[in-house]
Amino acid sequence: MKRLQVYLPESLLESLRLYAQSRGIPLAEAIRQAGKEFSSKPVIKKQIKEAQLRKKKSVKNPFIAMAGMLGRGPTNASMTVDDIYDD
Repeated sequence: MKRLQVYLPESLLESLRLYAQSRGIPLAEAIRQAGKEFSSKPVIKKQIKEAQLRKKKSVKNPFIAMAGMLGRGPTNASMTVDDIYDD
């Protein structure tokens, strides 16, 4: 599991607290259950699947995969290009 910080409207937070209290579970578990129920809806499942496919396609692009591979270069390269490639 990953730790996450979220901001919720007071009314939603109170509803989740009351639900958790009535079930005798921690607030975090109530939030996990709500997330699972939400993400199991057919429309949401479809959107998640489409987003996963888009993510896979972008990873297959070799130029996208190479982005950031070399780290940072010199920050003054435009001013020193003549020093580097001087004949």
